[in-house]
Amino acid sequence: MMLQILLAFAGTVGFSIIFNVPRRELALCGIAGACGWFVLQLTMGFIPNAGVADTFFAAMAVTCISRIFSFMRKMPVTVYMIPGIIPLVPGTGIYHTMFNAIMGDYTEALLWGIQTLRTAGVIAVGLLVVLTLPPKLFSFVADACINIFAIRRRLRR
Repeated sequence: MMLQILLAFAGTVGFSIIFNVPRRELALCGIAGACGWFVLQLTMGFIPNAGVADTFFAAMAVTCISRIFSFMRKMPVTVYMIPGIIPLVPGTGIYHTMFNAIMGDYTEALLWGIQTLRTAGVIAVGLLVVLTLPPKLFSFVADACINIFAIRRRLRR
């Protein structure tokens, strides 16, 4: 599982570069993607046969950490959120939908397409649920994180 999290981090950083994210934000984008993948794997282990619930919780985690990072670094939340959801995007489902449609197996293409749309819809709902929470909640957490880091720096001196 650790290798998968590292690969999710690397993939998120790669897409962040494609999306022209500022260099100093690349690591935080990678952390957002890795956090989402970690939550996805964690919920898959605890909720067997959950369908798309694991993706819902992972999307919520990516959005939460993206909002915290956006308050900490005074950047738009989309800088962290859009690259952060890349590991959750159902690329396999999109591929199989198109492959089966091109090969003429429309029943299989429809099954893959419905599953892909369910997953994409759950990602969107997970983002919306967290985005509707009050910003003060995330600014409070971000301020607490900043204060913890400031205290650690003072203790090192």
